[in-house]
Amino acid sequence: MVYHLHNWKFLTGRSTGCDCWFLSQICRLQRHLSAGEHQQDLFQDQPAMFVSQRSQPPAQSLVELIELCGGTACKTVRQAGICIGKYTGRRPEGSRILSEQWVLDSITNLKILPYDNYDLE
Repeated sequence: MVYHLHNWKFLTGRSTGCDCWFLSQICRLQRHLSAGEHQQDLFQDQPAMFVSQRSQPPAQSLVELIELCGGTACKTVRQAGICIGKYTGRRPEGSRILSEQWVLDSITNLKILPYDNYDLE
């Protein structure tokens, strides 16, 4: 079965709380996107992103989504222009803290959504 990013709303089901279900959908998406012609570049022009370990969905799942969509995920907040999820430590001047929902909604809408509605500061 082949899934496209425009079916993401269906795939995420927003009402589910099961990380296993979510991860299985990511695996399907990864398998589909690994076929070169469907490679996505949605986050390609965004600053490097750091995903908080306290994020929901889990950090590794969000990192995978960001990378599948052409973004760069970094392991330390010092390298990031965007921090995804709640983060209270020091971070680079000018970086933003956005909710995890920004990543999911941008993918759902197939475009980068404005940061304003997702700021956690």
